[in-house]
Amino acid sequence: MKTLRGVETYGCFALGNDEQFAAALYSSLLGEEEVLPDSIITIDLVKRENGLLFPLGLRHCSYDQLAENVKIITKEIFKYLNLQV
Repeated sequence: MKTLRGVETYGCFALGNDEQFAAALYSSLLGEEEVLPDSIITIDLVKRENGLLFPLGLRHCSYDQLAENVKIITKEIFKYLNLQV
């Protein structure tokens, strides 16, 4: 979230090590890929490798879209973890 002090991270979802699942889930999220100077909320897709973070995607969303995205992430992670065949 963009604040008066700069960008602040306030939430994080660990999607596991399945990069294909993470990329598919991220692509299903609401929001715009174009991040403008007045964008306040962004959702980043990052890969952690050997303790380093590598940015893979950035998406701007509204407050309502953020709420819906949290629902989407929670639902899809639940399905992934519980309905694997």
